[in-house]
Amino acid sequence: MATTTTLIKHITFLLLLLLFVLIASPIVNAMLVKDVHAFCKETNDVNFCLKYIGADKRISAARDLNDVLLIVFSQCKIQVTEATKHISKVRQKFSGPIGKERIKFCERNYGLASGLFQEAYETGKQKALAYRAHLTAQSGSDYVRKCEEEWKKNGPIQKSPVTFYNTNVIKLFSIIRVIISKVKT
Repeated sequence: MATTTTLIKHITFLLLLLLFVLIASPIVNAMLVKDVHAFCKETNDVNFCLKYIGADKRISAARDLNDVLLIVFSQCKIQVTEATKHISKVRQKFSGPIGKERIKFCERNYGLASGLFQEAYETGKQKALAYRAHLTAQSGSDYVRKCEEEWKKNGPIQKSPVTFYNTNVIKLFSIIRVIISKVKT
């Protein structure tokens, strides 16, 4: 009877130990907060990086820079989606032919950028294709930038209604470049 009780205790202990190891494993492989802070210090805008990357809920599950890269691609797509919503809200403020054309141009460009950032995300899931994903994201950033430039040409200069989102995408892309410089194979 004592041996059965001891055996049950040992089996229970081993099962609990195994459960603990299985639960703790993802935490052990996750990036540490200090690593995220150290990474953000290498970017052009530390506070921006900490706000959009360091505070992203997915960062706690990131195992390496490739996972961080996926988060940045996703953040770019979020910015583009928010810009598209904003364009819909401000469309009526631009009733003249030039304003309407600029809004249409930006809406088209942000739609293309959205698809490219999604493609970058999907491609980036394969670590070996990180550089290709970076090039796809660069094309998305170019579409966003061209939207911003459109407000300064082909007629009177106007303040772009999506400057905030454009700036965020450009800053996120600078973070992508930092990651790519570190993971380049």
